[in-house]
Amino acid sequence: MAVKLAIDKDGILEKAEFTNISGAVISNNVRGVGDREFCDYSKRTAVTIPDGVTKIGNGAFAGCDWLAAAEIPDSVTFIEDKAFYDCYSLEAVKIPKSVTSIGDDAFADCNSLAIVEILGNLTSIGDRAFAWCESLTGIKLPKSLTSIGEKAFYACSSLGSITIPDGVLNIGNEAFSYCGKDFTIRGSAGSYAELYATEKDIQYEEATST
Repeated sequence: MAVKLAIDKDGILEKAEFTNISGAVISNNVRGVGDREFCDYSKRTAVTIPDGVTKIGNGAFAGCDWLAAAEIPDSVTFIEDKAFYDCYSLEAVKIPKSVTSIGDDAFADCNSLAIVEILGNLTSIGDRAFAWCESLTGIKLPKSLTSIGEKAFYACSSLGSITIPDGVLNIGNEAFSYCGKDFTIRGSAGSYAELYATEKDIQYEEATST
């Protein structure tokens, strides 16, 4: 199955070229994946985004029930609101070091998402960015992070603990509500993470290194 590419004058992908029914490849001359670009196409299982793409737009892959894997290149700097929202089959994602911001609801309601790897330079995680990711068992936050939005990890019922770097100075309301049993925040003594945990009556442990 093949679909010709349509790229607007700004280099934003409007239609993707699919190599076959189980995989999607986006042309190398694309600079952005546009808003709600793939919402109505649910038959593929993986997508490869080439180097040169700088953003994944609002709702670009939202509702792709069969998207099990997405390869994000180092050129991407922004993952915008609802970019991968409601991708039920997405199991793992690697956020490259180029990404500085993850938007609101970016990976919300990805029920199968168990592994999230963030390589560095991320400064903010948006509201509900990983909310309702019921299979998420762990995530390592980079030292560059400064802000975690409201309900960012809300109802991540398999998440037992998280280590919050010293640079985080803002954590939104209910960021970790309804996480796993005996959910624990780890951080440095006297850190904002410790203050937040105390205020929200969340179990806290001093981390060996943040």
